[in-house]
Amino acid sequence: MTPSTELAAVRDLAVAARQFMEPIWLEWHSAWKGDAPTTPSQWTCGQWTCGRTSLFLSRALTADGFEASWASGTPRLSPSGAALGDFGFLSDTGWQSHAWVECGDLIVDITADQFGAPPILITDRHDRRYGNGARDTALPEFIRARERAVDEIWPRWLGFTAPRVYLDTQRTS
Repeated sequence: MTPSTELAAVRDLAVAARQFMEPIWLEWHSAWKGDAPTTPSQWTCGQWTCGRTSLFLSRALTADGFEASWASGTPRLSPSGAALGDFGFLSDTGWQSHAWVECGDLIVDITADQFGAPPILITDRHDRRYGNGARDTALPEFIRARERAVDEIWPRWLGFTAPRVYLDTQRTS
């Protein structure tokens, strides 16, 4: 694949993943018995959804043949805790805990609109708005819950993408 073709393929998958995830976010939010926000991604990190979504997206990109990995940053372990560093996403109000996907030389983020960025943000891996904390600061039980959540929706994703894969193969035949 040429770089422009690869970028287009990553973008297409990110768009499909965002479309797939929006109703899932509402399901997750409803399960937490919270009020639905006006923009679904406004609460994606507040309830660990950016972590779950990014883990899901990295799995989807990997399944499509891309080298993708989950990344995150946490600037502090508690609201009043000491600063750990410039980690997470740099918003207008400072560094925010966040998770995203690193795919080759790109950052792919389908929840950045909670910080005022576009709903699907694909940018250079060295974008200064992102600070990779190089380790997952979540407790082991939350890491397992994130993995279980992605495992639970994965069969639905396969059903969601099957028509797209079928249509793509029909076009190339």
